[in-house]
Amino acid sequence: MSAEDLFQRDTLVLQHLRGYPEELRHYSNLIKQAHPRGMSALDFVLRRPAASDSLIAAVCRFVADGEEILSAVEAAERFGVNPRVFLETIAARPDFPAPLFAHAEKRLWRAADVQWYQDRHGETPPVGGV
Repeated sequence: MSAEDLFQRDTLVLQHLRGYPEELRHYSNLIKQAHPRGMSALDFVLRRPAASDSLIAAVCRFVADGEEILSAVEAAERFGVNPRVFLETIAARPDFPAPLFAHAEKRLWRAADVQWYQDRHGETPPVGGV
């Protein structure tokens, strides 16, 4: 795998970790360890046992599988609200798609599911009925 390929895969993971400073710092450190060995941090993560509640491991699995995902931070940006408002109102609605991964405020959705919901309900759906 070329250095450019390594960088591309890890960049995709980093994009999904925006808004999660601890995970972002941890993954950045993994990149520093993995790249000199000629591997991506994504591969490094996937080769090791990971806790089921690990956001980093979940993002790596979905990126490796080619799944287009959105974190709560990314989904909130699409709706034009901050992540807390998104989680407490929009994502809490019973008709909002179920996340692929959820642990506390860390959640991941299929991008197509969020887009479908947004197309159906508009930019910012009504908050009532949560």
